[in-house]
Amino acid sequence: MTRLYWYSLIKYHYLYLHYLRYGVRMSVTKTERIFQSLRQRIESGELQEGAKLMSLRHAAESFGVSKNIIVAAYDRLVAQGWARSRQGAGFFVSRPAAATVESVNFREARDSVSLLHAQLERSFEVLVGDGRPPESWLLNAAPAITLGTGERGYGGLHGLLALREYIAASHVSAGIRVAPAQVVTTFGANHALDLVIRRFASRGDTVLVDDPGYYPLFAKLKLAGVNFIGIPRGPAGPDPDALSQAATAHRPRLFFTQSLAQNPTGWSYDLPTAHAVLKIAERLGMFVVDDDPFIDLPGVDGVRLASLDQFERVIQIGTFSKILSPSLRSGYLITAPQIATSLAELKMVLTVSSSSFTERLIAEVIRSRRFEKQRNQLAKRLARERDAGLERLATVGMMPEPLPAGGLYGWLALPDGFNDLDVARQAAKRGIFLAPGTLFRTSEAPQTPALRLNWSRVNDSRFFSFLRGLS
Repeated sequence: MTRLYWYSLIKYHYLYLHYLRYGVRMSVTKTERIFQSLRQRIESGELQEGAKLMSLRHAAESFGVSKNIIVAAYDRLVAQGWARSRQGAGFFVSRPAAATVESVNFREARDSVSLLHAQLERSFEVLVGDGRPPESWLLNAAPAITLGTGERGYGGLHGLLALREYIAASHVSAGIRVAPAQVVTTFGANHALDLVIRRFASRGDTVLVDDPGYYPLFAKLKLAGVNFIGIPRGPAGPDPDALSQAATAHRPRLFFTQSLAQNPTGWSYDLPTAHAVLKIAERLGMFVVDDDPFIDLPGVDGVRLASLDQFERVIQIGTFSKILSPSLRSGYLITAPQIATSLAELKMVLTVSSSSFTERLIAEVIRSRRFEKQRNQLAKRLARERDAGLERLATVGMMPEPLPAGGLYGWLALPDGFNDLDVARQAAKRGIFLAPGTLFRTSEAPQTPALRLNWSRVNDSRFFSFLRGLS
């Protein structure tokens, strides 16, 4: 079944509920008539992919309606993937992302998240390679309170309004224009990534990713049958030339990246790289998915893509799990309003809604200023541990080069002649969990061996004794 089927089902479900509640007849509106007409012309091939749609004025004259109705019809085409807009150029025919397909790559995807499996099993004593701060750092963040009823039932389509208002306000205070309607809450950042993949990528499509990059994302793409090409990631961000060449050759709809304190390297974008990436995205009609798990953490240097783009081409993903607690599976995405609506509808099809109870708890943490206190304390504690860890690494002759821009992670190159997978196996025999850099790579080509470090867990004498044994 196509994604169009699901959107149509949702649409008529809403109309039917509206009819039951208010007794309103389900008549076809002018907007709906124009939308269906254009969609059928695209489906039949009369309007080819990449063709420019009529200007708003010409379309209004052709259909005999106002420009506002044409805007609504075009926005619906964009929301459902039948068209895309280019600022200053107009609307162009696109193809809708295919519906979710049955996976034939589950084993490959499962194998690529073996590192995550080890983190969840918690069978190691020393967790230098873990992806999260210690639970003891986070336990006091959530209030021990009984929450009010708030929004009833399953909650709203986009998520709890109070929480979305807080998220929007935090971005506005940072100089980024966001309205609550642009925010969709999710079951964590990984759920948000899954929604974006399902919405914009079909089996056999190609997308671009950071290399090294976020390995659970690679697993999701494998599971969906989506091909991915790694763009070399350096201290200032992805290589713009490599990105331009790959994007021109493959015409991907998505580039997955992390602009600040990237996982696994800890590196951030600088301003020239951010400008270059956004210009490439605009030129080729590509969305940039910026997955930032530490979006609320103070003291991280670098340039956020959304601060330049204002969500024209950027889809921002955030989470509360890294700041408050891994057990609070709550995150969000921010994008253009019409895309936010389509992703919210897809969320409804897949999970009905996100957890309004969890979202009310987080909203209360923010309202009571516990969240601000927690994130500031976490940032200070991370900075202390990172500085101490760097000093101790220097004593064993190893240092991340260059230094991280902040956040939780560091990228430690190993001496020549070592294999990071073998080093991780040796460490495991001594109860030390390490994250080998190979698992964050997109290909099996030889790379400089490295380890991802978690600064909140690095200062364990057993880890440094192990490193001394390597030299």
